[in-house]
Amino acid sequence: MGKDEYAYVLEYLPFGLQDSKDRKATAIVLTDSLGLLLVALKKDVKVDPGMKVYIGENKREEVHHIIQRITPDKLNGTGLQMLTDKIHEIVAENESNYISIINRLGPINVRLHSLALIPGAGKKMVQKIMEERSKGEFKSYKDFDDRVGFTSGIAKSIENRIKEELDNTDKYKIFT
Repeated sequence: MGKDEYAYVLEYLPFGLQDSKDRKATAIVLTDSLGLLLVALKKDVKVDPGMKVYIGENKREEVHHIIQRITPDKLNGTGLQMLTDKIHEIVAENESNYISIINRLGPINVRLHSLALIPGAGKKMVQKIMEERSKGEFKSYKDFDDRVGFTSGIAKSIENRIKEELDNTDKYKIFT
């Protein structure tokens, strides 16, 4: 996957992070490939949550430079809600991409299958998913839920898995 060109502002920090020595304006952004970044803003620039900003290689209007990757624990309540909403929006808009990923997931090692990393998918559910997948690829979230009997909804499980991956608590990543 290439470098991200755009990101969505989740939180504007006029004086930087609390634990930062540098008290310059920063923002926490979510990239198109679902990475959380802390970015330094140009002087006298103010951004609003939800705003789309350019973070690519060419001339940037709002962003001066990218400081670092961060985890969601740096976000406040509003930022966390924005993150949840944005992930929900991205998962809904890119249904074909996520279904394609599910159709391609394979074993990680002898004891663990990638499908088992999806919240709500235990051993029996993984077997059912693989059995249904062998009959034909899944076409949509609804097709997946109907054929497999996934009660919590695969879209919601994908959103939860993305949040887990952003926390960097799991060594395996399938969506970010």
